[in-house]
Amino acid sequence: MRCITRYIEDLVRSRRPLRFRVSEEDTGLARVAITLRAARPGSGAPAEDFVTALHKKLAAEFDPPAPRRALRARRALRTRRALLRAAAVVGATAAGAGIDHGLTSRIRARDSSAAANTLAPSHGTWLTVAVSSDLPEGAVRGFTADAVTGFIQRADGRLRAVSGICTHQGCRLNLAADPARLVCPCHRATFGLNGAVLSHKLPLITLTALPRLAVRETGGAVQIYAPARPAPHRSQTS
Repeated sequence: MRCITRYIEDLVRSRRPLRFRVSEEDTGLARVAITLRAARPGSGAPAEDFVTALHKKLAAEFDPPAPRRALRARRALRTRRALLRAAAVVGATAAGAGIDHGLTSRIRARDSSAAANTLAPSHGTWLTVAVSSDLPEGAVRGFTADAVTGFIQRADGRLRAVSGICTHQGCRLNLAADPARLVCPCHRATFGLNGAVLSHKLPLITLTALPRLAVRETGGAVQIYAPARPAPHRSQTS
């Protein structure tokens, strides 16, 4: 009777009853006690201790402490910054498919006010980009030939060609007038028609001058020397 008495007291006090080996008489008493306990008002509601513990558990899972939230936010910010840097590199590679990005790495000029050396590919071909009549004295003309983008100017009776790709992140330059200059639409850097850096507001960066391109005039045609296209890959079949 001691076990069944303790079992009933646990039910009355809303405690978890301990298991014990029951007799037929104990089974009847336990069923009556369970029925009476279930008939009490509010017996179907969860215990207050259970509700409090559940609330704390859910709060810990869905609303982590402030230090943990701050740490996660910092990690997410670093991840976003890394992705942005990677996207910028990929974009520069795609946009800078011109000769200054396709043939050479970025040229570091000793003096950013002077134009870079002329780029002359060791394996290439001459491409016609304009006719002589389109380039009178003082005229400037943009061109794109294969993977090469640039600008040609006739000054003092001589032709001069420079790359049309910004040396910062590979953005394609635009020709502006009054005075004539090349402007980067990405970060507003400006270059002279000889490739020299005129201005920029890029912090902690020494912007490189635009590479010059080999140019010639023959048979009434203006040509630039561009890298040869790679031979198409041919799959072998057995």
